[in-house]
Amino acid sequence: MKFTKRFTPFFHNWNVISKFVAIYVSILLVSLAVTGYMLYRQAANSAIEQSQTVLEQNLLQTKESIKEKVAMTENISQIIAFDSRMQTFLDSDFMIESIQLQDYRDNIAPILDNIMRQNPYIHSIHVYMGNPTIPELYGGYDGFYSMKRIREDPQYRPILENHALRSVWRDLHKEKVLLVRPDLTADADVLSFNRKVYSIRNYEVAGMVEIEITAKELFKTLEDSVSTAIGDVFVADGGDRIVSENVPNAYGKRLEQLGLTGLPLEGGVNRIATVGGERSIVISIPLQGPGLRVVGVFPLAHVLDKVYESIRTTIVVLALALLLLSLLVYYVTAKLLSRMKVLLKAMKQVREGSLDVSVPVVWNDEFSQMALSFNHMTERIHGLVETVYKAELLEKEAEVKALESQINPHFLYNTLATISWVARKAKAPEVVRISDSLAKFYRLVLNKGSSETLIGNELDMVKAYLAIQKFRFEDRFDAIFEVDERVREFITVKNILQPLVENALVHGIEPKRAHGTIFIKARLEAEQVVLQIVDDGVGIGGDRLRELREGRPVDSQGSGYALANIIGRLRMMHGDRHRLELFSRPGIGTVITISFEARRRTDIAKAADR
Repeated sequence: MKFTKRFTPFFHNWNVISKFVAIYVSILLVSLAVTGYMLYRQAANSAIEQSQTVLEQNLLQTKESIKEKVAMTENISQIIAFDSRMQTFLDSDFMIESIQLQDYRDNIAPILDNIMRQNPYIHSIHVYMGNPTIPELYGGYDGFYSMKRIREDPQYRPILENHALRSVWRDLHKEKVLLVRPDLTADADVLSFNRKVYSIRNYEVAGMVEIEITAKELFKTLEDSVSTAIGDVFVADGGDRIVSENVPNAYGKRLEQLGLTGLPLEGGVNRIATVGGERSIVISIPLQGPGLRVVGVFPLAHVLDKVYESIRTTIVVLALALLLLSLLVYYVTAKLLSRMKVLLKAMKQVREGSLDVSVPVVWNDEFSQMALSFNHMTERIHGLVETVYKAELLEKEAEVKALESQINPHFLYNTLATISWVARKAKAPEVVRISDSLAKFYRLVLNKGSSETLIGNELDMVKAYLAIQKFRFEDRFDAIFEVDERVREFITVKNILQPLVENALVHGIEPKRAHGTIFIKARLEAEQVVLQIVDDGVGIGGDRLRELREGRPVDSQGSGYALANIIGRLRMMHGDRHRLELFSRPGIGTVITISFEARRRTDIAKAADR
């Protein structure tokens, strides 16, 4: 949380290009990390599964090579035990100095010698004879010996005393040396296979064949196994003791000492386990007969070497790709923001007061849309500024006219009062009425300098103005007021009705040369004040009417100027929430309608009016 609070302001101060690149690289790094981890897990699991299968097949081949020698040893013992000559020889009563001794030496003894020569992997062959009449005959590693030599040996007792047991493999042990000679020592570790030889006369045990194979010779294929390049392959016996010498410092040790437990003697094992603190593939394949197991321990580090190498290569490639993509993002972002900088520069110019700024629009993407909107905005602002400027000019002009009209207003009021007093003294009621109307008119026109007034004041001012004009026009027109009294309390721009009534008299009624009528109407419609000036004068021609509607006055004193002035002041007060409509037909008359929002006087306006 603290890191976020510290990093956020630092990140916010970066420029946009750095933010884009940083965010892109962060997202890509997270995506690549997650994807890389998933790919690594899949590749590692796949490599481990394939390695388990391949290594198990390799160990099965190793097992078959060992099993082949085991089977061959069992077959050789069977050949010797079931040889009819051997059975007859062991069953016969032997007499010294007879032809039997010669046959023994020339025909029986060479059987073992021939087998030894044909099978060099066999260390020794011993034939133990139960017939006490046959003398012992032996050589270096084979020979015929009396059963008495092994009858009391505890290692042979299980097979000799178990009549149902015909053959058996013995675990690893030192070789059996039956002769006491200086050049012969029992130092070879061997596995031996013992098979009983039965009499052909009474099916009693006539002897026993013992074949010894050195552990080194039996497990020689382990040294040539491909699996040993990536792990340890050895053979363990039924007592969990390692009986192969191919693994340094492991011979004679128990599996527990190596961290291997739970390997059944029957049934195979192929699993992942921790051996010596290292995750490894452990494979155990039983070897029937001698009760051995071919065991392989293969560290996963060796198995995953190729995966690691592929991952490293992939990381290098992805890093280069990330760098290239980052440069590309930087370039694209810089190009895009260069267009934004053009827009930003233009915005600064607008901020400094230059409103005639525009941004070139080339394409139709989002940046072009922003530029187009900016151009429209500046055009709109420029138009609004001109409108406000013109409205201010109109307001200034109205203020100037008001100031001009306010020159010494007390002198004007006093003069009009004097004229009225003289007229009363001279008994001239028309002069009294005119002077009173003129005083009222000027009082309402001046409005104490305020630009806003009540609609009621405007209507009263028009009444005073029409009273004066009726005297001038010698009652050639009638003025009819249709006013909703609720309208009188709303405010409007000062002096908007009198110029329109004056236009109706001067340009509508006076040219008619006949009696005319002017209607002054005021009402409320949907929270809008509607004011209308209707006359039955000569009307306005098409060209002139079009010029007036388009706001193009042809002179600075006529009706066109009055309309433009009124429209400008209404816009300044009400903005776009007003409307002025002009309708006229030559020979029929003219209707001018003004509508704007109904607004009551504020406290400030009331105070100014007081």
